[in-house]
This record gives sequence, C-alpha cells and structure tokens, in this order.
Amino acid sequence: MKITSISAVAVDCGFNRQSLQTSRVASPMSRFPRFAAERSSWMWPAKKVFVQVIGEDGNVGWGCTNGGEIVAMIVNEHLARLLDGQELDELSVLNEQMRASLLPCDRSGFAMMAVAGVDIALWDLHAKAAGQSLVDHLGGSDEQSLPVYLTTQCPEDASGGGWSGLKAAAPYGPESGQQGLEDNIALMHRFSAAAGPDVPIMIDAFMAWDADYTLRFAEGIADLQVAWIEDPTPPQDLEALTKIRREMDPNISLALGNFAFSYADCTDLLRSALVDILQPDIAWAGGVSEGLRILELAGDNGVPVILHNTCEQPWALALAAASQSDAMVECVDRGKESPLYSLMGPRPAIAVGQVAIPRDPAGNHPPPHVMAAFAVVDAPMKEN
Repeated sequence: MKITSISAVAVDCGFNRQSLQTSRVASPMSRFPRFAAERSSWMWPAKKVFVQVIGEDGNVGWGCTNGGEIVAMIVNEHLARLLDGQELDELSVLNEQMRASLLPCDRSGFAMMAVAGVDIALWDLHAKAAGQSLVDHLGGSDEQSLPVYLTTQCPEDASGGGWSGLKAAAPYGPESGQQGLEDNIALMHRFSAAAGPDVPIMIDAFMAWDADYTLRFAEGIADLQVAWIEDPTPPQDLEALTKIRREMDPNISLALGNFAFSYADCTDLLRSALVDILQPDIAWAGGVSEGLRILELAGDNGVPVILHNTCEQPWALALAAASQSDAMVECVDRGKESPLYSLMGPRPAIAVGQVAIPRDPAGNHPPPHVMAAFAVVDAPMKEN
C-alpha cells in the first residue's frame, strides 16, 4: 500500500496552561530571573503537532508530538515530500530515510520530534491496515495493564493510590541559594510522608542543576529512600554526570534520557556507563521505530527503560507492553480535566496504580477540534 498524503498542523491544546508550566519548576532557564517563575515564560513552541498520513486504501494514520509550528513546518515542507508515494511496508526504512535527510541540519530536538510524529502516524496506519491494535501489531502482550508511577505536585492527594512511585518536579536550582536547596529537601520529606515506607520517591531536576548542587541535595536527603534523581544536568555534560555518579550515594540512581532525542543520543549516554535508568520520550525520540531500537540497545547494555510521559501516549503504552518485560510507566498528574490525556482517543483508564493497555484496532483518532484544524488547512487546496 502506498502513502498518498502526509500533513501536519500545530494546535493549541492548553499545554502551557497546565500547572507544571504555570508554577515554579526548576529548568535550564531558572538562572535568568525573567524566566524563573514559570516554564511557560520561555518553553519551546507549546502547540501540539498532529500528523496525518493517508494510505491509498483510505485509512488514516495519526501521530502527535510537540514543537508547534516549527515541527509542523519540518513535516509539511520536508518529510512529506520524501515519503509521498512510497510503499508502507518497511517502516524502519522510512524512518531511516527521514533521519538521514535531516542529518545535515540536526539529529536531535525539533528534527526528531518531526520524525517521531510521522513515524507514529505510519505505525498507526500500518496497524489499521492489518486490522490490529498497535500492541498486537508489535507482537502482543499477555498483560491487561501496566504499573504506573505518578509525577505530581500534590503528593498528599496521591497517598494510598497504589502507585509504583511518586515523583516531584524540583522547584529550585542553584540560583535560589541555600533556601532553595532546603525547600527542595523539605519537598522530598513531604513526598516521603505521603508515599509511606513502601512506595519509592523520586525527583526530576529538568537539567537545572550542576554537579555540586546535586551532591549537596543528595546529602540533604540521605535519611530518605529516594530512588532516583532525574536529569540533574544536560545529558551532554558527561563531566558533571561522571562526578555525580562517582561521589553520590550509589543507592540513588541516575535517571537520564528525557532529552536524548534519538538512538544516537542514547548510545552516547549508555556508552558513558552513567545511566541507571533510561527514560526516552517516544514522541520526541524518533517515534516507535526508533523506540524499538533504543529498547534493544538498552537491553544489550543491561539498563532498564521507563518511557517518559507514557500515559499521554497510547503508542508508548503499546510499545512498553509489547516490547518490555516487567514494564513500569509514567503518568504526569495534569488534573482530572486536562485534555492532554485524550488527544488520540479516550483518556487512559488508570485505577489502583495500573493503566489499561490500549487495544482498540481503530487506533489513534484526534478530537473534533483537531480534525477541524486540518479541514481549515486543506480547504484552500481543495478550492484550487
């Protein structure tokens, strides 16, 4: 079956209005006072990018990623013409073509978000053509649900929820001095009290810290059972990560890879032997095809993988269920009314710390306002 059309639109789905964006959360921009208070003050283009791939049989595959108009432009002006008219058979080859075509510009960031959006749509179309859910198309799973850890700002509300862990987003970095450090430590005591003795707690530093600050924090929470510190520095700062791993309590793991946007980025990290838990995001790191390669790579290196922000991504849930044994996934607490959990179908069913594995052969299908956005873009073309 041939691909007859690929297109993308950027749609405001409220990402920059959810609480993790509008409250103080540490980031690489925290050292600049103008941008310290809210992530939304500086975050990359925040519109979600929806990708539509149409096959000659009339089926439509859907993908979704981040990066707003920048990523939509890469899809529409570059990737679409590469894949238009190609056979939908070897998805890994199509993915390789997209990545290779972008190498002169980038192998990471927005480029790989664009590749991911198209790749996810291609897998969705491929599964629909076979009349299968994506999890079955990837090999199936005997499990009905997966255990979930929760990233939240309200640990007390999550207490006793059956979660496999509770993770905090660090509010402060080195720019906030000793008081900020003490506040971060106090936050972990809140998480520990809410989680109870048998539920792990973790913290995400979102690349806002440096080696010395991370080590001071680790000393400050030595009386707590903190399972991991996530992305304390940029993944490219191997010197800082080496110092952290060498001097930090070995019982605290380093979780890295949210911002490793490809197999190549993950290879660099794993080669350093600093990664205790790898956490790539399928909607950023090249999609399902690249995700399969990364999972195999991590397995060969004996490093566990927890896919980033899994519960907002039905394709990531399917990949974890079909391709991992003893998988655990992440849910980001957006509140009960957030639309970010229903951008490609019904909100995932989560109960007692378990999320149901999506098994609908109808696959991805965006909400009406996204379909309307595609109709507006297509209208001038039809008139001409």
